[in-house]
Amino acid sequence: MDPRLKLIVKGNPNEELHLLMRLKDKNVIPPHIKLISQFGDIISCRILRKYLMVVYDHVATRSLKAPQVIPLNNYSSDINDASEYSNFAGKPRVISKRKSNVVFGIIDFGFDFTHPDFFDPLGNTRFEKIWAQPLKNKTPNKYGYGQVFTQKQIDHALDTATPFRTLGYHPGRGDLLGRGMHGTHVLGIAAATGNVGKKGHAGNSPIVAVDMGSNYVNGSDLSLGDSVKLIEGIDFILEQAGDRPCVINMSLGGHGDAHTGQTLVELALNNALRERAGFAIVQSTGNYFKSKCHHSGKLLQDDENEIEWIFKKRDRTPNEMEIWYEAGDEFAVEIYNDDDEYIGGTEAFEDATLNFDGSKNGIIFHRKSEPNTGKNHINIILAGSPASKRLVVKIIGSKIKNGRYHAYIERDDRGQSHFHESDVNTNHTIGSICNAPLTITVGAYNQASQGKELMSFSSAGPTLDHRTKPEIVAPGSKIPAARSASKFESYASGMLTKKSGSSMAAPFVASLVAKILEQYPKINIYTLRHYLLKFCNPYRTENTTVKNKSGHGVINEKKLLLDLAKKKIQHENTKILRKQKLV
Repeated sequence: MDPRLKLIVKGNPNEELHLLMRLKDKNVIPPHIKLISQFGDIISCRILRKYLMVVYDHVATRSLKAPQVIPLNNYSSDINDASEYSNFAGKPRVISKRKSNVVFGIIDFGFDFTHPDFFDPLGNTRFEKIWAQPLKNKTPNKYGYGQVFTQKQIDHALDTATPFRTLGYHPGRGDLLGRGMHGTHVLGIAAATGNVGKKGHAGNSPIVAVDMGSNYVNGSDLSLGDSVKLIEGIDFILEQAGDRPCVINMSLGGHGDAHTGQTLVELALNNALRERAGFAIVQSTGNYFKSKCHHSGKLLQDDENEIEWIFKKRDRTPNEMEIWYEAGDEFAVEIYNDDDEYIGGTEAFEDATLNFDGSKNGIIFHRKSEPNTGKNHINIILAGSPASKRLVVKIIGSKIKNGRYHAYIERDDRGQSHFHESDVNTNHTIGSICNAPLTITVGAYNQASQGKELMSFSSAGPTLDHRTKPEIVAPGSKIPAARSASKFESYASGMLTKKSGSSMAAPFVASLVAKILEQYPKINIYTLRHYLLKFCNPYRTENTTVKNKSGHGVINEKKLLLDLAKKKIQHENTKILRKQKLV
């Protein structure tokens, strides 16, 4: 059973749980399920806790998962070249009155609908809808949570002196310092109209936004984001887009999971992309290259490897480590504190509690053959950090055929633990949900440097099943774009801010994808990916790290747009010739 599912098995029998499920047959759904969204064989659903085991054991169920941590791919305060903020006024530009046929979808945090860069030429909002998932559900929707704001409601709020209060949504409620919310800045890069900042290539597109916020799920304080809400956010955007072409930008992810593209989130994304023409998903690769949160190794029979797990002095947050290893192997685990005292362990495929600092403060889940990857999975979850601030995780090769393993320490922005420097592998550090074969994953380079130097923090591939990720790198250093109002402001002041990260690179590529979709609204994802990637300039180097961080290389914006313009002229000329022949 999924470790996170084990954590929520007990409780109020009538509590409705939000879950993701993989079906054996996409047309056969087990009983006792309320279906919310479906992408092929992956569904999001609601199940009363009293029916959880009935559904789990049902013949139609292939895999059942509790919500998973999916935080924002924000920059880290530990990374100097990713943490600059500056606010300044922009320069108004001439605004096109042409409206794009491509819907720009975004799943992020904090969308300032009062910023002039999201107004159309008449001063109306370009937001068709904003779904603020953390807000109280005042108007019923099929998902049962959050508040959906329509274009009409947003325009009405904009006509008042207090638009945030009128609408009931303040995007900067968590911004005390006036740095600007992530979602507003990301959206400004891709889809600014040009009233204040540089116009984005999707600057004429209607916008559908999902604000995931930050919340707890199913009563667990181990979760910050929610994979169920992410999938339902995709469903929401596509329903609003209808038959129109659509690109969705997501700057979300963590450190963990198997990095093979087989989480239920990634499988759902892949299914959606296969099933729908004129649709693409663009993701930031993550800023985890320097996080020291990935370790790999190989065990021989009866061999032992010791991994140091190091915690910050004042860290009181939960901490988590995952170890993935091959089917056919069997590992045992022993954990020791800094005084070499044994605090717990497990033989192959057994669960155990961890005892440190005078109480049961952790648990080890050890699962055989996780159903989506086929790999064995060890999940170590600590309620907090140990007083010693260092643990030694000893893994033992009890039965070895292959011996290879990968360990990840999950992301924790309030108190990140990490491996010892000597245990770190900086490859395979792509975000946890960024490994699906058909999504487009983007890393960051410094556009101000002469050699297009890759940003030091930008995560490296490949996936653990040896596919190229990220596919593309794009500008990600001190990118100017829209700044949202702070908690203490009643509307946006028409300012810009600079931020760095792979989160700034992804929307640039997403906006170029929007341009492709404008011209080819029925293009399939395979053709779109091929077309996009042929405009990449690879780094000419034998350096493995550079190759793993850059994929196919730097996206050549000018060549791509020139090619689209030529093809548009050719298409128009063909239409004229056909019309003349008919006449």
